[in-house]
Amino acid sequence: MVKSIFDLEKRTDLKKECLKIERYLDKPMFLDLNYYHNKSFWKMVDSFIEYWPYRYTATTIKDFFDLYELPWNVKDMNDEQCLYYLQLIFDIIMWIDRQNCHYNTIKSELFELKRQNNNCFITIIRNITLTIELLNYKAIEIDNHYTFIKRDADVDSILHILESEDDLRLMLLEYNDFRIENDIKEKRIILKQIGDYLEPKRKYFNTYNKTLTECVFNLLNKLRIRHSNDKQKELSNEEYILWYDKLFKMMIHLIRTTSIVDIQKEVKELCS
Repeated sequence: MVKSIFDLEKRTDLKKECLKIERYLDKPMFLDLNYYHNKSFWKMVDSFIEYWPYRYTATTIKDFFDLYELPWNVKDMNDEQCLYYLQLIFDIIMWIDRQNCHYNTIKSELFELKRQNNNCFITIIRNITLTIELLNYKAIEIDNHYTFIKRDADVDSILHILESEDDLRLMLLEYNDFRIENDIKEKRIILKQIGDYLEPKRKYFNTYNKTLTECVFNLLNKLRIRHSNDKQKELSNEEYILWYDKLFKMMIHLIRTTSIVDIQKEVKELCS
C-alpha cells in the first residue's frame, strides 16, 4: 500500500515538544487582563495571578515555579518536570475557561480575556493533548485540577461497572497518575482503599473466581498494604512497585467478575 507522509509513525520527544510550546507561549500575541496586547502567555498570567486561587504566596508565575522548584526554562527540565510544565499550562487555561459568570466583575473580565485569546488557547490545549496522547497519557480532571493519567484499557473497561462508586473510580484513575508512578506510599494507600472496597464482597468474588480472590487478598496482606506481621515480604522499592502494579491489574480483573457473571446469566437465558 502506498503511504503518504501522514501515514508515517510519529516520533515524540517530550523535551522537543515542550520547547516548541515554550516558543509559542513566548510570542507577543496574547491580550492580558488589563487589555494590553502583544503580551507573552506568562505575562498574561501575571496580570490575573492574584485572582488565581492556586497561587499560594506567589505574586508572579515565576514565584510559583520557584515555590515548586520547577526550572523556569524548559531546556533545564527533566521529563517529569516537563510533564508538570504541560500540566500547569493545561490547568491554567482550563481554569480560565471555567470563568464564565458575567455577574462578577473579575470573572467577567476573565471571560473576555478567554474570548480574546481563545484561538491561541485552543492551539495550546490541542498541542498538549496530542503530545501526551503520543506518550500514552490522557488529561483527566481530578478535584478541580487536570492531571495526566496513563491510558489503561483495563481501567477504562470497568469504569461503567462502577457508575455509583465515584470514590473508587477516582482511585482507579489516580493509580496511573504520572505523579505517583514510582511512589510506593501513595500506591499503597490506593491499593488499601481498593482492598477495603473489595473486602465486603470477598465471599461473592470467592464464589466465582476463588483463585484470583485468594491471590489478591494474599498480596494485600503480605506486601505491607493492610497488615503488619511476621509474614510481610521484604522487597526492594523496585520490587514493591512491580508487585503493586501486578496486584492493581488483578484487582481490576476481580472487579470485572461482576460484569462477567451478569453476562453469563444473560447467555444462559438466551440459550435456554
